[in-house]
Amino acid sequence: MLKDIPYFLPDFTTSLAIIANGQFPVDPQIIHSIKSSSVIITCDGAINNLFQHSIISDFIIGDGDSLTKFAPGLTRNPYIHIPDQNSNDLSKAFNFAVDNFPELPIIIYAANGLREDHSIANFALLSVFAKQHSLVTMISDYGIFNVCHEGISKLTTLKGQQISIFSLDNQAKITCQELKWPLNQFQCSNLFSGTLNQATKESIIINTDKEIIVYRAFEVKEN
Repeated sequence: MLKDIPYFLPDFTTSLAIIANGQFPVDPQIIHSIKSSSVIITCDGAINNLFQHSIISDFIIGDGDSLTKFAPGLTRNPYIHIPDQNSNDLSKAFNFAVDNFPELPIIIYAANGLREDHSIANFALLSVFAKQHSLVTMISDYGIFNVCHEGISKLTTLKGQQISIFSLDNQAKITCQELKWPLNQFQCSNLFSGTLNQATKESIIINTDKEIIVYRAFEVKEN
């Protein structure tokens, strides 16, 4: 893991944190970033993880199916019950954030781990969310996901940092030269085709004609 995780994050003191009900982070820097967020929105049962770290949520949102315990003092506002089964709790929390705090960058935590199907669905949702909000990040103890929109994007990296690129559209053309295995109009024929690459400089410049998801692992290799 990197020693300075916030180096890769938006300013979390002016960001909105959404806490999904996956594997809660253990890295102290990530937990600190949650505590420092200007707004914290929690998905149902994830409130128990916040309680264990003495973090008070501003809002708890969900359909109630994973909320095993709820007590006064866990949230600053009443529980928001949305029974709609056509979307998951993360989508409900995200939509609430966009509707009520559209000016804040959104960082999603604890979207991975536990049930693998939930993790895959949450990662795929990131691309959907990015169509509604331009500044959406997903972070775990292991790395950070960002969406690169059509055009040119620049992302901060470290030399040797492990990089994976995902495209839900196999027609997307991706160019990035600052990688151990450079990409030139590369198309991801499969979901795994752009994974397990490595940054060669302190930033990478990605040019794409469609939306893609870039993962920067908190892991650096020497060569």
